[in-house]
Amino acid sequence: MPVKVGIITTGQSPRNEYVSFHTNALNAMGLDVVVSEKACLDGLSRAEIAKHEILPAEGLGIGCYVHNTTPDDRRMGAGWEEIFVTQSWYLERAQAAIDAHIAEGAEIILMCCAEMYPEGALQSSVPLLLPYQLMFDLVRRQAEARGKIKLALLLPTEWHIDQDRATWTSQPWMDKVEPHFGIGIATGEALDQLEGEGPFDLALIWGYGDGLAPHDPETLLADISSRLGCPVVTPNVLNVFNARTLISPAWPERIHVRH
Repeated sequence: MPVKVGIITTGQSPRNEYVSFHTNALNAMGLDVVVSEKACLDGLSRAEIAKHEILPAEGLGIGCYVHNTTPDDRRMGAGWEEIFVTQSWYLERAQAAIDAHIAEGAEIILMCCAEMYPEGALQSSVPLLLPYQLMFDLVRRQAEARGKIKLALLLPTEWHIDQDRATWTSQPWMDKVEPHFGIGIATGEALDQLEGEGPFDLALIWGYGDGLAPHDPETLLADISSRLGCPVVTPNVLNVFNARTLISPAWPERIHVRH
């Protein structure tokens, strides 16, 4: 029987590239899965959503892609618009999406959002992966082992740069991290800003799915790694690798032993 994997996107569906990515990545790791999407803002009109829109300077928020009559979004194409909504309201919608996945039999749930949430904001009776926790853990372990780490953080837009700066000073261990921010992943502007500030130990894409959207450059991640000269980690890759370890059957390690 295929494993039921639930993904939760921040805006409106369908995000076909997310369903395709998570399905094919987990298939490549030897799993038979059915991936279903729940989008936090589905079932709402544009007017209903607008009541909860804010500007980044107005408080904690979450970036979302919603349907609109825009002629051409920079990443998603025609009919999509990127907006910012209040985090507290979004979290209510996200919890409802988690509950709906569980009710439909999801065996594991992956949040498709890189932003940091308040501790304990979301609850689940099945494994729930929050990418910001996975990224924090990766950087923390390296910083503690090496004593100091120089980190390139690539952001999709400048919308919540202040929020992102606050995120990367929010944990006690972050005094061992030297963060450098570059804004504009898909346009290449982030690379232009960061290239002269290296060398870096590690680069993080601080945005879920950058490199997967229909209009993202095909070689986006390879270009980042090449120009910055360091490993590049995305929240979506951390999500699927961690999901693989939490799904039965176990990965067949023995087949990779050669005598």
